[in-house]
This record gives sequence, C-alpha cells and structure tokens, in this order.
Amino acid sequence: MDRRAELAGQVLDYVLEHGLIGLSLRPLAAALNTSDRMLIYHFGSKERLVGAALALAQQRLAAAVEPPGQAVRSVADLVRHLWSSLAHPSGTQTTRLYLDLSVLAAKEPERWRAAVEQLRGPWREPLRGGLLALGVAAGEAEPLADLILATLDGLALDRMVAADPARADNAAAAFADLLDRNPG
Repeated sequence: MDRRAELAGQVLDYVLEHGLIGLSLRPLAAALNTSDRMLIYHFGSKERLVGAALALAQQRLAAAVEPPGQAVRSVADLVRHLWSSLAHPSGTQTTRLYLDLSVLAAKEPERWRAAVEQLRGPWREPLRGGLLALGVAAGEAEPLADLILATLDGLALDRMVAADPARADNAAAAFADLLDRNPG
C-alpha cells in the first residue's frame, strides 16, 4: 500500500470518529503522526484529502452492503433493503459522514458540492437501475430514486439524533408500505 492510500485510510478513520465539521489539518496531522504539509503534499488540498477519504468510505460501504437478492420484488422491498443497509453500523458511519458533508455543502456549496455527489452518486445509479428492473418507467425512475434517497437521508438524520431511533425505523417501514400501495 502506498503512503497516500495509507493516509487516506487513517484520515477516514479519524473523520468517522471526529466528524468533518470543524476538521482542521493540524490536529488531524498530529493524530496521524505526520504534518499538515505532508498531508497537502500527498493530496494537494484539504478538499482532495476529504475526497480521498470519502471514496474510501464509499468502497467500504459498498463492500459491506449486500446486493438486493431475489427477495426484492417491489420498490418497497428495495427501500426496505436500502434502509437495512443504512441502519447497519457501517452504513450509519458513512451516513453520518455524508450528513456532515451535506452541512458543509449547504454553507459552502462551491467547495463541497462535488464531494457530496461523490458519496451519494454510487447510491443513486444502482437505485435507479433497480427501479427500472422492477418495471418503473424510465422517465419516473430518476425522480423516484431522488425522492427515495432524500427521504432516507432525512430518516437517517432523524435516526441518529432521536431519543428513540425506532421511530425512524418505523417511519422507513411506513414509507416502504406507502410505496407498496402506490407503485411507480
């Protein structure tokens, strides 16, 4: 493993523990037993360093998420499958990172928007493809995929901050049930 890849893994572990909001290179570098200058040398900028960590987060999540199996026969089944992946500990860590990044992008869109898309993109296209495979019309698949992702984003945030995470789990189940009653 090259030094850049090794550092990206360490950065990701640090960010998963400490979050992205307020991330400063000097404390990060100190925690990694290196210098902020070396981090910039390897990544070019803080944004590229975060991007490398996000790419690794997405790879780890993809490796941890089971692909939809034969049991996924409807849009609602697909939503239930996605929710179970998001509620899994590795999904929760990556979702926390995604939500941190979303807050940063809301404050500084030009700086962070691409990073949000980098983390979200790998969910959107397979979801769109899954919807098409389930018979959703081509013109409806993309907006329905965005609706599902946005709804699950909100529910994931609620699950992380709620006193009772089961409320979000129940809401995700109700959302899936609603899709069963109103198929795309």
